[in-house]
Amino acid sequence: MDAVTNRNNCKKSPSHRRSPRALRLVAPLLLLLVLTACNSNTVLLVNFNADTVGSPPASAQSTGSVALDVGAGSVTVVASPAAGMPNNKWARISHPTAPSTQTAMRADFAQFEGPGRYSLISVMYIPRGTGVATVAFEPFGQPADSYLNFLHIDFMPEGNVRIDDGPVVFGSFPHDQSFTLNVALDITNTSATAEISLLGGVASGNTTVTIDSSLMPVARQFGAVRYWMGFQHQGSFFVDDILVTRAKG
Repeated sequence: MDAVTNRNNCKKSPSHRRSPRALRLVAPLLLLLVLTACNSNTVLLVNFNADTVGSPPASAQSTGSVALDVGAGSVTVVASPAAGMPNNKWARISHPTAPSTQTAMRADFAQFEGPGRYSLISVMYIPRGTGVATVAFEPFGQPADSYLNFLHIDFMPEGNVRIDDGPVVFGSFPHDQSFTLNVALDITNTSATAEISLLGGVASGNTTVTIDSSLMPVARQFGAVRYWMGFQHQGSFFVDDILVTRAKG
């Protein structure tokens, strides 16, 4: 799916290549795009449209770039996560052996933007039997093998979500189906919050967390989103249409 926020013309709508059934599944994503398009600028858009199936994602993407830390696994562009799904190109992050060095794909902003109100939208697909898949929010410009972050979200094998390795889990997401992750970040010079929502199909759940004050120096440098699987887990998961916007003003 091509998830594109138009910066200058709010009357233009995104173009999509989904089947009617798939469009119903991602309707919340389309609504989020419409609501944010007129009041925000795109700082990151990774959709793999120009990439070659069977190869790693290219560094240069629609807006921003991608860096890989493949470790003991691989990051590969595939036509779709499963048979019967539209061939829209996804990134497959595969970590087949545990324990072994982690495998990651990091998406970097086109440029550093500073504190502000950000929205991440991305589509994910996690097969049943996959270990913990993680989405982390990182500072701009750090090396691909540096995992410093101010917030990370773990998608657990049980189908719920954990924040920053804490004891509390929330929400639910379906295995073997696509769903949408939306994270709204409000970062100031002194504090930051993140509202995390699971949308699409049978996915559900919403929670708001306050970023630890000790991590504010990192949060103020926000400029990358990492999708990865740690050394102690194994399996594959898929991601597409990584879009980060920043509110104007």
